[in-house]
Amino acid sequence: MLGALALSLTLAACQGEGSTINDQMRQGDQKGYVAGDGTVQALAPEERETVITLEGTTLEDEAWSSADHLGEVVVVNVWGSWCGPCIEETMDLEEVATELAEAGEPVRFIGVNSRDSVPSALAFQERYSVSYPSLQDDGGRTRAQLQGLAVATPTTMVLDGQGRLAARVSGPVEASTLRGLIEDVLAGEPAR
Repeated sequence: MLGALALSLTLAACQGEGSTINDQMRQGDQKGYVAGDGTVQALAPEERETVITLEGTTLEDEAWSSADHLGEVVVVNVWGSWCGPCIEETMDLEEVATELAEAGEPVRFIGVNSRDSVPSALAFQERYSVSYPSLQDDGGRTRAQLQGLAVATPTTMVLDGQGRLAARVSGPVEASTLRGLIEDVLAGEPAR
């Protein structure tokens, strides 16, 4: 309940008198921006109670749903092209995504874009060679599916094969931290 309230307040604060997030960031007043504090949360299988069902439309205009990836570990990264810490973590996310894909691990990455137009978000993905898809910003409806657990930008969440929240990083994530969180979740998954 408090998470949903915090998300509502954050989204309300981000809607202003017609100004864009890019305008706000150029002003330097950080209006409507919630930074992560670097908190890393990892949940043991018996502590995982929150089921996340995430669906939306990718930047390439294709439907995507976490329900199609049950049985796999899903890494959800909330980002925006206007977000300095998001830029900072992009190479780390891509490094881990590429390593796991090449190793054939049952792990899927999905981005959740925040407050960018589709052309701006696609340009960001191209500039930083992001290989995995991202969901379009839809005024916060997709982000709201994360149940108030991704108020900060960036936030990275790891969902286990049952779609339950297994780990979360509030703020930029480093490759070694993300790799360790994913490996811990994979170790607890049933054999495929």
